[in-house]
Amino acid sequence: MNPIKLLLFVPGSLIVRWLEADDPWIFAAACLAIVPLAIIIGQATEQIAAYTGPKVGGLVNATMGNIPELFIGFFAVKTGLYGLVLASMVGSIIGNIMLVLGLSILAGGMLHKFQSFDRNIARSHFSLLCFAAVSLVVPLAFKMTSEGQANVEQGLTVLSLAMSALLLLIYVLGLTFSFVTHRNLFVQYDGNGNGEQPQWSLRTALAVLAVCTALVALQSELLVETVEGTAQRLGLPQAFIGVIIVPLVGNVAENASAILMARKNRINISLEIAVGASMQIAMFVAPLLVLTSFMTDQPLIYLYDPFEVVAVLTGILIALFVFQDGATYWLEGALLLFCYVIFGIAFFFVHLPA
Repeated sequence: MNPIKLLLFVPGSLIVRWLEADDPWIFAAACLAIVPLAIIIGQATEQIAAYTGPKVGGLVNATMGNIPELFIGFFAVKTGLYGLVLASMVGSIIGNIMLVLGLSILAGGMLHKFQSFDRNIARSHFSLLCFAAVSLVVPLAFKMTSEGQANVEQGLTVLSLAMSALLLLIYVLGLTFSFVTHRNLFVQYDGNGNGEQPQWSLRTALAVLAVCTALVALQSELLVETVEGTAQRLGLPQAFIGVIIVPLVGNVAENASAILMARKNRINISLEIAVGASMQIAMFVAPLLVLTSFMTDQPLIYLYDPFEVVAVLTGILIALFVFQDGATYWLEGALLLFCYVIFGIAFFFVHLPA
């Protein structure tokens, strides 16, 4: 995928903003500008991985792949659009484990009757995702069972702070497990980084990464500034924008990479990309944004809407079912896709707190 021509949307979005066009035009231009930037960030991190090795490179790839969501979330926190923050986190999680995995399994299954994967990788990622699911359920259960009691808001605030810190700690422990104490369980690449030689110098890759990251930050700010006006003018629920549109824009590079790997019968890598990205959103990006909000006058309470919790739990459970036997086939991919479509339709009509 050559994103160079699409880079015209980057100055185009700034021109549209300078002309003071309506919010929907600025929002659309910012979304289109983020797409090629996300693709180039993915290409730059792949080049860096060729120098650093697959393990460190994989971590850099996963982290930088979530840069759009991180910046969008940061500016949404700064603006006080907490509903958009939580919705985009949910959208990224279910988008990766339903849409990306579904498309990958379906695309790979069209060429290969069965695709096998390493159960150790799946077990490690899904165990962390299950803990992330618990972190969604506990605050909601606390609020529902403590309704009308004193100090509920204070309890939710303390719980949000503690939960975010614990999620970050578990994320670091998970990295230690994968990279240090049990690294032998996760060897799935050739010793020289999949046998691919870098096409860029390390300095070039780092420079491209830095420039694209700065541009993503700029486009994310434009997107967040116009999301409310866009929702009002077009009649789109903010929940739909946060859960469906924003993650699709930010994850375009990861989506393409996961599907390509599956078609090459490398479903392990597709699993790493999709489930690893979901895990990082749930255990790194979301708690980091919550902790960042505590620097403001009104901290973000780590409390998702019941329907958002149902969506995440459903996605994790279905993905667990798909990956329980160590092999996948195209029908399982289709099932994941159908579930994503169902939730997409539901989020178009559901009303979530702002």
